[in-house]
Amino acid sequence: MRITRQKRSGITPIIVEFMLIAIVLIACVMLAGFTFGLFSSYVTPAEVAVESAICSTAGNTTTCQLTLTNVGARDTSTTGTCSMSAGADENGSVVGGGTVPAGGSLSGVECVAHGYLSTGSQVSGALSLTNGGIAFFVGTLEQ
Repeated sequence: MRITRQKRSGITPIIVEFMLIAIVLIACVMLAGFTFGLFSSYVTPAEVAVESAICSTAGNTTTCQLTLTNVGARDTSTTGTCSMSAGADENGSVVGGGTVPAGGSLSGVECVAHGYLSTGSQVSGALSLTNGGIAFFVGTLEQ
């Protein structure tokens, strides 16, 4: 009795396992990208700059009216904090803040600090944004 072996044609089981592992890994990376926003790092973030800053003081309160411009591709918002410096550092709060649209501007934003800043001096400040960025501004303090 003679035993003949039939030749099997096809892919060996080891190659099939490697292909299945590769497919699963690719699917995991795609799912993680959509779930955790890994692909959002390739999108241009919000780029906010202060177009104008008009600062004034009344009593013990210093107010800088700001106009923000966003040249980026994403909207961002102002947070409730800002800071000013004119010889002395003062932390302040944001009044009239909101969303700065992509490619647009937002006016009427005020950074209000309580503390004495001398009239006629140059005020430099920073406005915090929700995307983690900071918009810096410079203005002259008027009465």
